[in-house]
Amino acid sequence: MTVKHSGIIVHCTATRKDWWADKTANEQMKEIDRWHREERKWKMIGYHFFVSRDGEVVEGRPLGTSGAHAKGHNSDIGIALAGGFGSDADDLATEHYTPVQLAAVYDLIRKLQDQYHIKTDRVIGHNRVSQKACPGFRVQKWLAGMSLSEATASKPERTKSHQSKTVKASAATVAASVGSSAAAISSLDQTAQYIVLGFTGITLLLGIYILRERLKAWSEGWR
Repeated sequence: MTVKHSGIIVHCTATRKDWWADKTANEQMKEIDRWHREERKWKMIGYHFFVSRDGEVVEGRPLGTSGAHAKGHNSDIGIALAGGFGSDADDLATEHYTPVQLAAVYDLIRKLQDQYHIKTDRVIGHNRVSQKACPGFRVQKWLAGMSLSEATASKPERTKSHQSKTVKASAATVAASVGSSAAAISSLDQTAQYIVLGFTGITLLLGIYILRERLKAWSEGWR
């Protein structure tokens, strides 16, 4: 009897990052198949797909058949990601999986959604239907911001080449003020020059303070 798939559940193999690293994705999938057959006494691997750390997708249990991966939800398509050892349900996907692996599973999910008309709210992690951490991140949160770059990834480092326009503008303003003040002072008498220099000094200190605050804000991520 052909099963109608109406959802997708993402799992992990709970293996270390270097698990069977010298083996092919197909060999890795067959090892999981052996675990499920010999240790759990299932007829074959419980997942419909396995995604290796190098982004290769291997089919496991045939589509159109019930899986053996989530109690009460085995009519859903099961996808297992290699890795996830020691993960927590609220970790970032990038903490446990490679970029090419995440790109591959994202592409696989979208193709399966199109093929089986599966809504995005029916694509979840195993941790949504069990007390387990598997797959080691929140799938719905990941999908919501995933455009082939992690939405939940850490804020990128700032570099000089990415300096804020606001900071640059502040520096230019201070430089322009100093230049114009120097030109004006040279045309005054000595007493007037002292007075103007006093005001110019105050203005310069104020400008330096503003620039310092802009640089501090920029370094903390404000633009």
